Amino acid sequence: MSAPAYPLACRFVRTELDLHRDCARRDGAVLRIAPVHIAQMRFRRGLAEVAIDEIGWLWVRRDGLALPVFVFDNGSDPYVQGLVRGWHAGKVAFYDRRLRLALATPYDWSFPFNRRGVALVCTGCRSDGRSPSSMIGGRWALIDRKGALLEPLSESDTASDRYFAR
Repeated sequence: MSAPAYPLACRFVRTELDLHRDCARRDGAVLRIAPVHIAQMRFRRGLAEVAIDEIGWLWVRRDGLALPVFVFDNGSDPYVQGLVRGWHAGKVAFYDRRLRLALATPYDWSFPFNRRGVALVCTGCRSDGRSPSSMIGGRWALIDRKGALLEPLSESDTASDRYFAR
């Protein structure tokens, strides 16, 4: 018996969270969802949410291309300012609604871009291990949507104070 073409199981979001076998596969560096499952998904603004136990939460395009993203509040990271957080080469990256890489960064973690177009980023930070977790340690800074540092990396609270300021 041959292996299935789509060996990973998925859980559809916004319809139910039942397990659907033979749903997804790795295709080089990307993930693909089987066409039969794409037909069952509910898309909003061109994207649907899927959870894959071995991978995490993903946004999926209608053509089946899927992008693993950060987890937020028991689901896929939402789009903020037109971008979603994901990973690229082991570091934080931001992707547009077509799942194209918009900004690769050298940082280990990031908050989304706020309404002022600023993201709080860190290097050397780590999760505190709790659920929900907080990021602790490391050096923090603010970047703009082009990835330029708005202030140097620092262990002080200055960057977070400026990020969360109203």
